Amino acid sequence: MTSDVRRRHTNSGKTMLEGNRKRVQQLTGPEIWAFIVARVLIGFAVGVFAVAYFPRIATHLAWPALILGALLFMVAAKGLLRRGA
Repeated sequence: MTSDVRRRHTNSGKTMLEGNRKRVQQLTGPEIWAFIVARVLIGFAVGVFAVAYFPRIATHLAWPALILGALLFMVAAKGLLRRGA
């Protein structure tokens, strides 16, 4: 029973990822940039609201988020430095 459920769940995840991959490949450059800018603006707005309405919580979350963001940025930047990219 459990393996059958697990197998169905794994297969549905693969088909969902495959469908998402096909949709993303159909996006144009400006659409991809629009998604990136939208995510940045939404994240900024959420941050502003958090600082305005929950300053004690926001300050404790800011440092780990900043460090994690910097680490992710460094990992992503390595792709730009790769030969042949």
